[in-house]
Amino acid sequence: LLITNYWILSATFESLLALSEDTEIGVGKGLNSTEVGLRLSYDVIDRSFSPYVGVVHERKYGDTADLARDSGGSTENWFAVLGARLSF
Repeated sequence: LLITNYWILSATFESLLALSEDTEIGVGKGLNSTEVGLRLSYDVIDRSFSPYVGVVHERKYGDTADLARDSGGSTENWFAVLGARLSF
């Protein structure tokens, strides 16, 4: 979403799927997790350098969620992200 010529709001969606289970690293078979996020960036130099700040929500499903609970972890997490996009 182009808010102005310099401010841009971007949405992201990611899902992870595993075809086999690996309990050693906490991954179950099937749909593992999804991530949904928003990033607000500002184009500084002709859109070749854009610092951004954002937030991401991650949720685990199925066997992966069970493995996370068994190890004392959470099945839902929120993250703040900070970075820069470079184009050359």
